[in-house]
Amino acid sequence: MKKLLYLFGLLITTQIWSQGRDPRMAQFDFVPGEIIVKLSDDIDTQTTYGADGRATSDFDIAGYLELEGMVTTSKVMFHQRSIEASIINSQRISRENAARSASNPNNGYVPSTPLTMKNIFVLSIDQSQGQTQGDVLSIINRIKNRPGVVYAEPNYNFHIDDFKLGAVITKEEAEAMAANTSSSPLLNPLTPDDPLFGQQSNITATNIDDVWGDYTTGDGSQVIAVLDTGVDYTHPDLEANIWINEAELNGVPDFDDDGNGFVDDVRGWDFINIDNAPLDDNMHGTHVAGIAGAVGNNSIGIAGAAWNVKLMPIKVFQSTGVGNSTTIAEGVEYATNNGATILNM
Repeated sequence: MKKLLYLFGLLITTQIWSQGRDPRMAQFDFVPGEIIVKLSDDIDTQTTYGADGRATSDFDIAGYLELEGMVTTSKVMFHQRSIEASIINSQRISRENAARSASNPNNGYVPSTPLTMKNIFVLSIDQSQGQTQGDVLSIINRIKNRPGVVYAEPNYNFHIDDFKLGAVITKEEAEAMAANTSSSPLLNPLTPDDPLFGQQSNITATNIDDVWGDYTTGDGSQVIAVLDTGVDYTHPDLEANIWINEAELNGVPDFDDDGNGFVDDVRGWDFINIDNAPLDDNMHGTHVAGIAGAVGNNSIGIAGAAWNVKLMPIKVFQSTGVGNSTTIAEGVEYATNNGATILNM
């Protein structure tokens, strides 16, 4: 019988977990043999785009960086839509900065212009000769000061904190819980009928209940992308609030109906297993999703900070709680290109 986590809604800021990792070792904590390199925008990398917006390049980046015989594969990191939008944004901010400087030349402060997402490559370095993480760092130090290289860095790993699961009940118990509580219009917006709401002390500690009473409990217009270990989108306290890609839901199976580069991504995407089922195999992401948007006043579990919101599951961390720079970046790109208005990372 499948167990379903019932989230107690304790806000992350009130819980501290020690990860037990030596920070001095962080410089070596990256995906073996992978390097992220951004070249200057004015370099013609012969990048082309497919019908789904995915970028490819025949540019000899190994030769350009004098890494002949060392690079086994290279790929362009982002999609056409993201790359072109970042160029437009960077140009706009550059114009605004120039206008500010012209209007106040004595200020002396010149804000930086954001880098674009153009010409960012992920390189795989040949590991057959037994290269160590230190060897990869040496390669990066060698190429990062070459002409046209904006930055070069390892594909760093990131870790979610350790955490403890709260109460666990069965789906049948959840259904019984809902059946035994008569659902009625909310008379007091500060006291939803969710049975575990009384244990959510941080709702009142952070005055979220004041927002419910004075403003709203959510109108469904916000889309929160949860970049984590996945989300149990079948969870009875989350299911009604899960984001749905209507184009794919109502489209042709095994076909990229909306042309975003992801086939049948009805409920987000799993960047770890590369499929359309970003289910949680760790429960951290489900925990986070519940804090943000568990359905409120439904006689089940807890009440999220927003009761009526759309949760977009994006799995960028493994079951062990480890993710890396490129996977997380792909998740951010997916979220922004598919309508997320808030990113929870």
